Parts: sequence; C-alpha cells; structure tokens
Amino acid sequence: MRRDYYAVLGITSTAGPREVRQAYRRLARQYSPDVNFWDAQAQALFEEIAEAYRVLNDPAARAMYDRFGASLARGEALGAGRRGEDVHVSVDLRFADVARGARMRVEVPRYSACAGCRCTGQVGGGRCDACQGRGVRRAVEPVEVAVPAGVDSGMQICVPGEGSAGPLGGPRGDLIVSTRVAEHPFFTRKGDSVHCEVPISVWEALQGARVRVPTPSGEAALVVPPGTSGGGMFRLRGQGLPKLAGDGTGDLYVTVRVQMPAGLDARTHELVRELARLLPLDPRTGLAAYRGGAA
Repeated sequence: MRRDYYAVLGITSTAGPREVRQAYRRLARQYSPDVNFWDAQAQALFEEIAEAYRVLNDPAARAMYDRFGASLARGEALGAGRRGEDVHVSVDLRFADVARGARMRVEVPRYSACAGCRCTGQVGGGRCDACQGRGVRRAVEPVEVAVPAGVDSGMQICVPGEGSAGPLGGPRGDLIVSTRVAEHPFFTRKGDSVHCEVPISVWEALQGARVRVPTPSGEAALVVPPGTSGGGMFRLRGQGLPKLAGDGTGDLYVTVRVQMPAGLDARTHELVRELARLLPLDPRTGLAAYRGGAA
C-alpha cells in the first residue's frame, strides 16, 4: 500500500511547485542509491520519493491525484470502493508509558467521508465542491491508540481501519504509528533491561545495608553486602521493562556509588585515623611493578 505522496515528500497538499522540487532534491540526496549502496530500505524509499515527485511535479497528474488518489494518477483504472491510503504519524512517549503501556488520543490528518455528498462525489447531478468529486475530505481527527508496554523508539503500531477513507465509499486504510521514547533522567534502557546508579554511604558500603531503590514499576529492595566497593553492579531480576515479544520482564541493573562524608571536624578526623589503624589497607599494592611502563 503506497503512502500519501505529500507525506512521502514531507509537504502539505497546498505546497507550490518550488516547494515540491526543493523537498524532492533534499530527500533524493539523502536516500540516493549512490550514497546508500547496500541499504535496501533506502533504495525503496528513494523509489517511493521519485514516484511521488513524478506525480506531484506534473500539474495534470497532480490534479488527478488530488481528485482520485494514486491509482488514477499512475494511469490505473479507478474502481469505486477502493481502499483508502495508510496514514503514518509519530507519537512521543514517556518512559512511564513504556513501563506500563498507555492509551492515548492522537490527532490524525486523514481523508474522511464527505458529509456533503455522502461519499458519492456528486451533489444535485454535479460535482461536489466540498470534496472536489472525490467523496472524501481532508480532516484532522482524534484516534485512540493503545500503546503496549515495552515499546521502543522506531517501532510501529498498526491500528487497522483508522487511516484515510477510500474514494467513493471505499474502506479506510490503516493508521501506522511510529514511536519516539524520551530519555529518562534516572533510568537507562538497553532492550528490556534497565540500568541505573544509586548512591550509598561509606558506612553502608562497610557494614552492608538494605536499600530501597526506584524501579520502572515502583520500588524494590537492594541488599548491599558488607565491604561493597564503589562501582559494584547488582542485578534485580524481573524489575526491568516488560518484554514486547512474549511473556516476562527484563532485569534492573543497579550500580552503587559510594559517597564520602564531607565537613569532618577534629573529633571525626580522629575517629577516621583510628579506623585506619584498626583496618589497615594498601589499595595500591602491586602498582610498583608497572613503573616506567613495565608490563
């Protein structure tokens, strides 16, 4: 199913010839086979761009396309009841939408049945001026889209029967929704796994602790064993994101960062020195072997 030619070039249906040419040149440079030698997807897009330009750059072909759609513009026979074009839109999602799934209303620019002529294209024996005889009119209408948990940027959600209405009473095409997921200030996503960093005090690192940490679905307990070093990573099974394909949930990986106390006074300095005497430690043992670049 071919996309709307105006959408292919990224222009409006009121764009002038100069804007059509500029859009084509920009996209042709980006997706030219001379640049994308082995990219089959880029080659397919280039062919689609070239076809859209051939029609929209020709005043007669464009007029036929605007009236009857792509089939007649390419010289094919027009049949009443032909299926409408698919419509492509993009939506921006929050991380929370990915974690739990969401239902959202999307404003969709599409062709809908003309109420003035009841999809016939004619009024009183003549052509319907409201829809220029196509039986459909351009409109922006809300559509409810169910976003499944676990989607990622660049994925497509198909909503059957919510694209453009076909000319002269034809069924609607589909609505194709492309997703863009915003980055999160705390969580970093890697597939269905999630990574984050959590600060712990030096005392928690020394003695061990039970720390409450945020998760994409709420909160979980992280057990920090005694003697934990900064930069240590812990895995919380099933606390990541839902798996889009199949059952189950990914894991949450927590990296701990040890925070050192600040603002020590004379008393606390003495306590630290006492700890150093009680717990002697030389973390740089063995470094002398590498002096002068020795291996």
